[in-house]
Amino acid sequence: MSIETGLMRTTYGQMAERKWSDLPSDLLSPIADRLGLIELLSFRGVCKDWKSASTTASAEIKSLPDHEPWFLVYGSNSECILLSNSGKKYTINIPELNGATCLASNKGWLLMFQEGSMFFFCPFSHAKIDLPRFPHSQVTDHVAAFSSPPTFQDCLVAVINRSSETTLELNMLCHGAKVWTNHKRYLPRGAIKTIKGATYHDEEFYFFDNSENLVTFSIDKSWNFFVIIPRPKDKLPGVDDLPIGRRMRHFIHMNMKNELGLPENVSISTCGTLVHDRIDKLVLNERIEAAEDSISYQLKGVWIQPRFFQVSPNQSW
Repeated sequence: MSIETGLMRTTYGQMAERKWSDLPSDLLSPIADRLGLIELLSFRGVCKDWKSASTTASAEIKSLPDHEPWFLVYGSNSECILLSNSGKKYTINIPELNGATCLASNKGWLLMFQEGSMFFFCPFSHAKIDLPRFPHSQVTDHVAAFSSPPTFQDCLVAVINRSSETTLELNMLCHGAKVWTNHKRYLPRGAIKTIKGATYHDEEFYFFDNSENLVTFSIDKSWNFFVIIPRPKDKLPGVDDLPIGRRMRHFIHMNMKNELGLPENVSISTCGTLVHDRIDKLVLNERIEAAEDSISYQLKGVWIQPRFFQVSPNQSW
């Protein structure tokens, strides 16, 4: 994209110099639609006409079902580290993530919490959709999921946390709603440990802990608790197949600290995402502590599908 001019043969057989920026938009738009994320960002930086021609591009080619998610590190300032699924590392400036915490990641959209405000955010286009004020001024063990992209009319958001040792609290928001609805459930002893991941499937939110426990919340507002067991050879009565797989300790298994070049004195909290494989698999959240006896500093990270979304500046929930 650093080439500023090209050559065009004239009717007289001579070569005439022509700027790449003079290419017609009806030719540029199909090109932009076929670009991956990094190429698209470079494409949009060439000139105003090229940026305008890429208004419908989403980098979806890099987010097909057989592509693994990328990983984004943020938290110290506006400078972030982006690691692609091929191992290439990029530095990217995203000031909106400074001081924010990601609660959910799905299909290229992030659900962020920052100083009492909650919003959807696409970090590569800086597209932002604000949500109504969240009932809590701080997040601690909160985990979230959303059913579909925030631009869809059927989008539902659910944020769960343990409000006490014996109570689960879930706040849900329907698309277009101005107020969150609150739902609480008494927690049976041993029913679930620390929740480490959430997703949505077939009109139910699934919340997994870091062990073998699962709690679901359906859109008809019913709770259910399950224990996950290894798949038996033969179908057992009263045992259902789990429609969603899990990737536990994925950051550690992928040796991500080394891949990212993070020093030993860094601790990092990660937010997972849903990966489309033979069956959907949820990458669970993790917390990786710094090496002992070191002065550590805290970073945050999120698994994300490399997508590029644009919304109107006055886009509302």
